[in-house]
Parts: sequence; C-alpha cells; structure tokens
Amino acid sequence: MRIIVTTLLIILSFSYGEEDLIKVAKTKVSAKINEITLNKALKFYNEGLYLNVIQTAENLIKKPLSDIDTELANLIYVHALYKNREEEKMFNYIRNLNMDKFSQYGKYRIYQIAMLLFLERKHKEGENYILEKLGLNEDKNIKLDNEEKEKIIEIILKDKISKKEKVNDLVRYKDIKFYGENSEIINYKGIDFILNKNIFKLDKDIPIIGELSIYISEKDQTLLEISKKLGLGYYELRNANPLIDPFDVRKNQIIIVPLKRILPFKNFEYNVIYINIYETRLYLPIKIDEESYVITFPIGIGTDEAQSPVGEFEISQKRLDPAWIPPESIRKEQPDLPEIFPPGPDNPLGTRAMRLGNTNFLIHGTNKEYGIGMRVSHGCIRMYNEDVEKLFEVVELGTKVVSHTYSYKIYSSTFKIVEAFDENSVNDLEKSGIVSKKFLNFYKTNLFGKSFAIKAW
Repeated sequence: MRIIVTTLLIILSFSYGEEDLIKVAKTKVSAKINEITLNKALKFYNEGLYLNVIQTAENLIKKPLSDIDTELANLIYVHALYKNREEEKMFNYIRNLNMDKFSQYGKYRIYQIAMLLFLERKHKEGENYILEKLGLNEDKNIKLDNEEKEKIIEIILKDKISKKEKVNDLVRYKDIKFYGENSEIINYKGIDFILNKNIFKLDKDIPIIGELSIYISEKDQTLLEISKKLGLGYYELRNANPLIDPFDVRKNQIIIVPLKRILPFKNFEYNVIYINIYETRLYLPIKIDEESYVITFPIGIGTDEAQSPVGEFEISQKRLDPAWIPPESIRKEQPDLPEIFPPGPDNPLGTRAMRLGNTNFLIHGTNKEYGIGMRVSHGCIRMYNEDVEKLFEVVELGTKVVSHTYSYKIYSSTFKIVEAFDENSVNDLEKSGIVSKKFLNFYKTNLFGKSFAIKAW
C-alpha cells in the first residue's frame, strides 16, 4: 500500500498543488483498491466460491464506485446469492436496492436472477415484491378488461397518433420495457409487419436497431415455446438468458428479449437480403415513404458437416406450397424416405421455398419449428412458416442475397457497442483486441447474456 501511495504522490506532484496532492492520491489509491477487490470477487465467482463472493461484494457495494463498477459489483453479488441459494438475503437486498446508477440491462438482469431464486425456492413474498416493482402485481388489476384491450389495439393500429401518446398509453413502468408494448403495424407491399418484432426503424449512419425488453412468462413452459411465441431463434434466446433452465421456465419468470442488434453489414444496399450464418439471422433493409427500416427474421442453418452457403446469390425461383423430392445425399442417410413429399403439414420445406441462384440451397419454411436458430439443416436456410410467407411476398425474382459468417459484430464511435453470440465468438472478439480486458473478463462469464448489442467499457 505504501509503495502505491508513494508512487502516486511522485507522479501527481507534477500536476497538482501540494494541498490537493494527498486528497487526489487517496482517491486514486481507493479506486485502485476497489478495482483489485472487484477482480478478486470475479475470481471467486469463476472458481465457484460463492460465499467468498458474497462477503467480498457486500463490502464493495457499500463504497463509492463509478457507475460501471457499481453495476458490476451488484451483478456479481446477486449471482452469488442465487448460486448460494440465499433467498432471505436476496429479498432484503432487492428491497433496499437503489438502481439509479444501473443500465437498462443491469436492472433487467438483477430482477431476473432474483426472480429465478424466488421461484425456485418458492419465496412468494420475494416473487410478489418484484412483480409489484414491475407494475405487475395481480392485486392491482393488471389484467386488462375488454375495453382497455380494445383501446390498446386501437392505439397500435392507429396511423397518426404521436410517439409520446403511444408511450404514455402503452408503457406501464418508466424504467422497464415489456415485449410488444411499443409495437405498431407497419405495412410493406401489402404485408403487415410488427414494429420492434420483425421490422425495425433504421438509421443508416448508426447501424443499431431495436432495444432490449422483457417478457414475463404467463405459465410454466420451455424456452423453445417462448422463442416461437416471440419470433426468435432458440439459441439467441437461450444465450441471452444463460442461467434460465430451458426446459423449466416457470410462471412469472423474467426473460430478457434480445432485440437490440448491430447490423452485420456495412455499406448495405436496400432490397438486398443479408444473411449472417453465425448469427442465424436474416436481414432485409427497405424504404417505406423515404423512411428506412430493416426486416429481420431468425433462421435455421446447416450443420458443420453440411454448411449453409457463403457468397452472393440471387433469388432464382419462388415456389408456393412446394413439394419436396429428397436428394440422393439425404436418401443415403434416410433410405426409408418416400420418393416425394407432397405439399402439406409434413413437408420439410414448409409452405414456401426460394432457390439461391443455380444451387440446390433454398430459403424455405419447415415442419420442424424447433430448428429455427439452430444448426440443423442440410445447408438450406430454414424459417418459421409465417416468416417465410412474409418474406416470399415482399421479395422478387432476381433479389440479391449476400451471405457471410461473422462471429461477432462491433460498432465504434465515441463508444463501442459489441455483439457476440457464444463462447467461440467471444474468443474471436478477444483476439481482435478491439475491447478492453476488463470488459472481456466479465463478458466471458454467465454474468452477462449474449446475442444482443451491449456497450463495452
């Protein structure tokens, strides 16, 4: 400690007057000690020493810290309380927590982990407290009656209502954004898209779309069921919620909906389909009345043995309710397949199919919706039927398709926004040297979800 103080005094003596020297040095030393303590808590967490984390973080969160360090210390603490099954300590912590310094994601994450513990431990008081903080307490008549439902539908469908009025009518709680609350219908070429679900407003100079929101599970269900309901790929939802058991999502559990994204292509063209294979997502930038939007859908892609194509193609064929003739390569794997699958609910191509150039690869629907967002196909781009039906109607023969595989995305300005998807993509991000070691040390862990854009520090 003396060495640190002495060194700082020597350095600072060139910049500050004598009377301020000790004060500045103490501040610098305090910040350094807090950073060391924060790293110590993270090390304990990574080693599974959760009681040590709790003891270390409890002291740390009482100290004056920067906004980011305050959030990091609290995230470590709340995760350690969950891992150590400290429901009473978690309840007292949540009731006394001031979230003024936290980011939107930090608030969502802390509420999510606390709710996860309360549901697992059947701590009804804690569960109800969080629901009340979110404005969802059943005792306060949160269920809309028919008149209120009709009013919201009218607001969503109304063309000329101001953004401010929509916010006032649709957002229940100023710090929380619920999935679907700020939606409206956007019509493009006669097809209805839902704003902030499958179509987003786009600023060509700042290629970041959407925002994070939360979904509250209305019943016990699986993450597969929720991903279909929200129109997301399975893995992007799972990666955004790493501590949620995908097969045991309980009623009232908070799910973070990863709808804040960085466009994967710079200098894009309108009316071109862009596919990021690694991300398992498709993008179509368009213009409506001189305003820019991007349509985006989750996709299923090929396995490591039968990878989806990379390169430039065009839509060379469009087939409505296609029949499927299994190719020889697939027939070798499954010799019992029929010669032809006629259109219908058992057809692996679903309800629509579009060919990529002169290849055998298709963008098509599916009869196996659980494969969306996964590596499951023989190389084709697989979509939910309702999604491919919309895409089919708004793209024409000859539409260019650009396919690449980017394991992470980054936007740099006066700050950096990054988006990674899994452990491998975080490792690729680390190799790039673009973001700080401090950020990566936390981002690598399950303290942070993936598959959405997040500000690096």
